[in-house]
Amino acid sequence: MTQSFQSPGFAALAGDRAVETRLVEERWQAVAWDLGTGRRRVVTDLPEGVHLSEIEPDGDAIWWFDADGAGQGRWWREPFEGGTGGTALRGVPRGRAYGVAFDRTGALAAVAVGVDDASHCYVGPPAGGARLVGSAPGYLSLADLSPDGRLLALGGRPDGDDAVVLWPTDARADGAVQLAGGRRLRLWPIEFNPLALLEPELLLVVEEDERYTVATWRPDTGLRRHPRLSFGSEISTGWYRGPREVLIQHERAGRSRLLLADLDPPTEQGPREQGTPEQGTPEQGSAEQAPPTREIPTPGGTIHDLSCAPDGTLHCVWSRESTPPRPLLLRPGTAEADDPEPDRGDTSRSRRWTARPYGRIHSFVSTPAGDGPWPTLFLVHGGPATHDRDSFDPRVNALVRHGYAVVRTNYRGSTGYGAGWQHEYGHRVGLAQIEDLAAVRAELVADGTALAERTGLCGFSWGGYLTLLAMGAQPELWSLGMAAQPIADYPAAYRTTTPALREVDRQLFGGTPDEVPERYRAADPRSYVHQVRSPVLLVASRTDERCPPDQVARYAADLRRLALPHELLWVDGGHYSRRTADHRSVLAAMVRFAGHAWPAPLPRSPRGDRPGVPADPMEGGEQP
Repeated sequence: MTQSFQSPGFAALAGDRAVETRLVEERWQAVAWDLGTGRRRVVTDLPEGVHLSEIEPDGDAIWWFDADGAGQGRWWREPFEGGTGGTALRGVPRGRAYGVAFDRTGALAAVAVGVDDASHCYVGPPAGGARLVGSAPGYLSLADLSPDGRLLALGGRPDGDDAVVLWPTDARADGAVQLAGGRRLRLWPIEFNPLALLEPELLLVVEEDERYTVATWRPDTGLRRHPRLSFGSEISTGWYRGPREVLIQHERAGRSRLLLADLDPPTEQGPREQGTPEQGTPEQGSAEQAPPTREIPTPGGTIHDLSCAPDGTLHCVWSRESTPPRPLLLRPGTAEADDPEPDRGDTSRSRRWTARPYGRIHSFVSTPAGDGPWPTLFLVHGGPATHDRDSFDPRVNALVRHGYAVVRTNYRGSTGYGAGWQHEYGHRVGLAQIEDLAAVRAELVADGTALAERTGLCGFSWGGYLTLLAMGAQPELWSLGMAAQPIADYPAAYRTTTPALREVDRQLFGGTPDEVPERYRAADPRSYVHQVRSPVLLVASRTDERCPPDQVARYAADLRRLALPHELLWVDGGHYSRRTADHRSVLAAMVRFAGHAWPAPLPRSPRGDRPGVPADPMEGGEQP
């Protein structure tokens, strides 16, 4: 078993039992962890691996979802100690996993599944028969089940009429409640207060007036914002140990910080911590007035995953650019977190801010040791609602080791820089983002980092989409493009992708391809394919449900008809393979393709690698 993992899920009523999703022989599998003895038992042995696992509150059994390459599957259950398992809830159809939750004791479970273009929610006793509580068109994700098992909280489109949906489990139509979002109001349901046993209390995040605020909802009071817990960039939150205490993870300019706060602090407050925007971020104005919080010391970098044990210990997966992901245990109120080993110095790393009239573009730049300029690859992140961080990425190390400078840019649409940066670019989907990439490229060419004639793009998923769009819309700038699991024909991808992604596209474009066809045409890589000048590598999977294979094949046919240099590589595993060997093979293909497109000799960084031993492109890290 390798040391690649996610943070564990703990049994709320049995603190010595947990479940982990870990890499076992290069596949993600569910693992039962007995904290008292330290014993770990591998529960699953699926060829495709698993990516979702849960544990019942009493610790009696482990659940996992057996999705195939297209994301379809069902929940299964097995006793924690091992033995005969079976279907977790009988009568639930096979579909996409839209969430799972339990009541306080684990006597009742709830699952949401996506079947065709609808979401369905079922409840029932574990291993027993399930009954349908409700169905809705499109995508609804299950956030939680109230401790008494009487109310479900689901989330739809954050700015839609179904931003938060509350369904009674007895299926009384008149008891359902919907909290609507809007153009300047977005809502995300998080979880019910596990200690609120008499009346359910739901924790939420509200985005409003370009602030992210902790909020709560109760049947008697409705939605209540907590304005003292308001931040200028994205947060996630959850209930902590006290009856009114919450844990907040704040993402800002590529780094994470953790805070504890009381929703109802004493009237008389002592000196308050003042939270200030990190130097160089797009946040403007005076210092952000922080709530009466306690910041939990962490080493600089990124918290990738986090869970809280019943004793209050925080189990984190942490990394920074120079340090692969590793477990980090934090005990709020005790000694500060120790800082890990320093950077080995085989790669130069820097942060860049590129000034534009609408704000400053933040990039992470990694270069081989020595002096530039270097052949430069922009490793374009997907999403778009995510961002590159101060975190370890084995793809960066592999490409730098082969002599490339690697740039990771948080273009408009990225999270971590405030609501305005994420949303305010006028539905110019794709075009605004590649303008940002071009601006960063120009700066790096001017300062001697990047070779002007050898700058290229490499992206996965939505990053692959931006790669293809830029190769056609900005052909004079990019001499290489490598796109894995991309959107290559946007209108076609919209019609054949998942309901959840159609919701995202409607928000991005302000409508469907039939409602705003000109916006989709302007954002479609096929609209510009006749302008492509440079080699293109396409990587696709025939079982990819998110970026379906037919639209990639049509783009490849366009390149072939135009006699443009390209390669189409078909791989297994769907959109997100759960096998690390698949990721290694894709990265190796990209290194090979770049070497042919830019036939060097490319310089190698002076790392002291053993002669004659080929370097593993994923050495020291996890799947991309």
